[in-house]
Amino acid sequence: MKSLKLPVTEPKITIDEKRRRILAEVSIEGFLIPEGHPPIRNKFTRNMGYILDGLIRVALVSVYDEGGTSRNVSTNLGHLMRYYYGTTINDVYIGVPMFLQYGNGYTTPSVVDNNLATPDLHVPTRYVDVVEAEDSTTAIYAGRWTPDADKEYREVGLKHIVDTVAGYATLLARTVCPTPLVRSAYTTYFEGYALTFPSSFTRWFARALASTVCGHAVRHARGVTCVAQDGSTFVLRTPGAFYGSPDVMIGSNNAPPSPTDHNLKAPIASLANQTQSVEVDTTLQEVRIVRIGSYSPTTSVQFGEIGLFANLYGFRAGSGAGYKTLLVRATLDPPITLNPGTTYTLGIIIKLA
Repeated sequence: MKSLKLPVTEPKITIDEKRRRILAEVSIEGFLIPEGHPPIRNKFTRNMGYILDGLIRVALVSVYDEGGTSRNVSTNLGHLMRYYYGTTINDVYIGVPMFLQYGNGYTTPSVVDNNLATPDLHVPTRYVDVVEAEDSTTAIYAGRWTPDADKEYREVGLKHIVDTVAGYATLLARTVCPTPLVRSAYTTYFEGYALTFPSSFTRWFARALASTVCGHAVRHARGVTCVAQDGSTFVLRTPGAFYGSPDVMIGSNNAPPSPTDHNLKAPIASLANQTQSVEVDTTLQEVRIVRIGSYSPTTSVQFGEIGLFANLYGFRAGSGAGYKTLLVRATLDPPITLNPGTTYTLGIIIKLA
């Protein structure tokens, strides 16, 4: 999977001049990577949106388990390993709390699915990695598995264990295969899910996201490198990479985005009155994480770029701290002039397609 190249969706800028509202939409797409078959596009569920929202804000959020019951997930700790300091919960993760599940249903996937249509066996994801290209980044959750009987499957889900004691799990994505996956007894397969990020998402975001499901909940380790807003390098904490304080900033330079960007090219200011929410659209069958704010220029301003930042926790010379890091950068072509004496609503939408 190291040479994996999957399609990505470029950013879309929505401009409503009458309402003075400008939103940049960037998309994360997902694919099942079955051995012997081409990649198959998945449908993300609302649970994936809630989890990404919680990680970016480092806030406790709830997801739906396989039976539709609301369960808290440990996004308030900046990772997905579920361990609550100072409580009686002894539910401590070690390893990778993600797995694949295969089934035989082929109903149309929905953003409000809580489970597979006809769930069958589970496959652990022992392999977590980030594949980086010049114009995209791909996070991979995969594993090797061997059926003990001949099988055929029509659906595969990516799931996350919410509670290892009670066994609660939440469905993050579901794929229905156009033709059955034929799996032979005692034959080993290497399969998984891939999340693709276009160039408007930085490598640092994908690296942090992959780290949230690796390691040990109470023994934080050093992971891979990231570059902070000021251009300095730090080593990502694994897990517990996310550290909160999201911020949307605008700038004037509209040079094309790159996964290695660490700051806006020509920063102007942070937005005021920022809010963040999750929209579950059952008509368009998509989930959106929306962060917006306002900006009232006092002089004419060229608006050419917008970025989403958040603190990531990392280490330098043996000391740990949070570092403001660019997660998303989108640009406008051509730039737009913002007029003085006018209040604009600006923001970034992360769409799970």
